[in-house]
Amino acid sequence: MISKLIFLPSLWLSLLVTAVWAEQQPAGLMWNKTGLPAVFPLQVKTSPGQDYMMTLVDAETHAPALAAFIEGGQFFKVLVPPGDYDVRFATGARWQGEEFLFGKDETTLFVLDGSLQFAVMDFATKLGHVIDFTASQDVITVKAQFICQRISAAEFARPQAPFDDLDGYATRLTDEGALVRFPNRFAPDRLSAGTDDPVIPTDFAPYFSNPAYEVRKFPC
Repeated sequence: MISKLIFLPSLWLSLLVTAVWAEQQPAGLMWNKTGLPAVFPLQVKTSPGQDYMMTLVDAETHAPALAAFIEGGQFFKVLVPPGDYDVRFATGARWQGEEFLFGKDETTLFVLDGSLQFAVMDFATKLGHVIDFTASQDVITVKAQFICQRISAAEFARPQAPFDDLDGYATRLTDEGALVRFPNRFAPDRLSAGTDDPVIPTDFAPYFSNPAYEVRKFPC
């Protein structure tokens, strides 16, 4: 998708005054005011020479949602919360803090034409976006970025001793409040004696551990 840049009214710039240069802002997330988890990818491609402050504004309420700082020409990717957002940029050469941005006469402000949606498309697909400034100074490209998720086994169930302790017998409290003793055939003294006392699997003495799972993410 090709998106035009909409330059914001000069009134915005009139609110800026000359300021002493601030310390260099590190690239990355500056703040997230939504209170929601940031899980959707937003990548911004830029050229060297200009830095950027990017602000996501709720498309319906116009409330500031998230801000991030981008160092021109460097790889940049940030995770954002779910929602529909207008994406605004302030750009310039020398950062002077959030109040003054890049200076009264040196700051350029613009907003993308159209909001961007960040959402779960189906059970296993997240919708993000890639914004590319490198093709032209006046026109940028915006394309969707889909991240698929797959649940896979990280650790399979495996045989294990019924009890963690080494006693010949183990005592467990049942749901009814009764104490029950179970023979532990894995205790050292029983193993050395060669006994084959049976141990019946129960809620207190399982033969197998629980499997573990992990979520793997990949572009799709």
